[in-house]
Amino acid sequence: MPETIGFIGTGIMGQPMALNLLKGGHRVSVYNRTRAKTGALEQAGARVAASPAEAARGASVVMTIVSDSAAIEEVVLGKSGLIETIGSGAVLIDSSTISPAVSRKLACHLAGKGAAMLDAPVTGSKHGAEKGELTFMIGGDPGTLERALPILKLLGKKHIYCGQNGLGLAAKLAQNVIQSTMVEIFCEGFVLATKAGVRPETMMEIIQGSMARAALTDFKAPFIFRGDFTPYFPLKLMHKDLELAMEAAFAQNIPMPAAAAVKEVYGAAKAQGKGDLDYTAVVTTLEELAGTKVRAGVSPAQ
Repeated sequence: MPETIGFIGTGIMGQPMALNLLKGGHRVSVYNRTRAKTGALEQAGARVAASPAEAARGASVVMTIVSDSAAIEEVVLGKSGLIETIGSGAVLIDSSTISPAVSRKLACHLAGKGAAMLDAPVTGSKHGAEKGELTFMIGGDPGTLERALPILKLLGKKHIYCGQNGLGLAAKLAQNVIQSTMVEIFCEGFVLATKAGVRPETMMEIIQGSMARAALTDFKAPFIFRGDFTPYFPLKLMHKDLELAMEAAFAQNIPMPAAAAVKEVYGAAKAQGKGDLDYTAVVTTLEELAGTKVRAGVSPAQ
């Protein structure tokens, strides 16, 4: 049965997700702080709302995917926030990557309105969002997940239940620690090899024939070698997620020495003005420090 869905946050990930809900036959009301980013959705049949409260009015399901904890707090609890209009029995599915503690606080506020909340961050990048092949990491009540699953199945191929509210986010932060470190250390190794005189193509052949091969770097390497840093996942958001992971580690007395070092490398790249590029642009900071370029077809001496 078609549902009325409020969708808030129509950026790199949110726009294709909302489009897939429209293709699934649902009535979708969208809101984005920058209205221009809702144009394609309006053309596809979405109603454009003037505020989060308007987007949530009358919706049985509300989805949010915004940049950080402050943004989701404003969307939910701020002036004209969705808390003003969300109905009893409605479900908020938040796919933002934010602080687990903030997410649990918002779930408590929504419970006071008779609404339920799932934290449901995603992995799969822009291409996964476009294809409806995202992986969701989900925290919240299992019954609420069962209620939301028909919607989530339009957006993703895997829906992994992690436990109570906040645990989907705990899993997402751990995953991004691993993912960001894999890309950064891949870049370090290629800068080392290139500076020594090994061609990137040769080094990639070695990696792909070894235990160091990984699906992530197989996918990202061609972009790195071309110098194409079109954002699938912006560097500034990866740095933000590393900061959230370090906050969680501090709260739980967990040492994370490698993640702390990697966070600083991404932080340096962000400080250089590379925050809106894909997070693989971290390689350019390492290149500049080393005085070399990792580019396939380019001689290490160039």
